[in-house]
Amino acid sequence: MNEEPIIRVRIEAPTLVDLRAFTDEIGPADLGCRAIPRQTEGKFVIDGYLPETQLEAARGSRAASRVSLRVIENATEIGRERQREVGEGDRFAARGQVPRGLGRKE
Repeated sequence: MNEEPIIRVRIEAPTLVDLRAFTDEIGPADLGCRAIPRQTEGKFVIDGYLPETQLEAARGSRAASRVSLRVIENATEIGRERQREVGEGDRFAARGQVPRGLGRKE
C-alpha cells in the first residue's frame, strides 16, 4: 500500500488556458469525476488531490509560474482521523440479527 500522503490543493489561474496547460503538464491528478473550474474574484479555481511528491514536481513545472497552488489539507491525515471515530464493535449484535427489509416506524 502506498503510504505517500495525499494533499488537497486549490489551483488558481487567471485564464482557463493557463489552468488547462498546468493540469495537462502535471500529469494524472485527481480533480474529481467531472472537474469543472469555478470562477471567483476574476480567477479560475479548481481543487485537486495530489501525492506529496507530485505536488513538489508540480510546483517546479513550466506552467507553475502562471498558477497559484494553495495547500488546503493533508487528506491522508484527515482520513485517518475520521477512521478513528468509527466504532469497532458490531452495532447489530445486541439485537441478535441484522435488520432486513423496509422496516417499520416505531
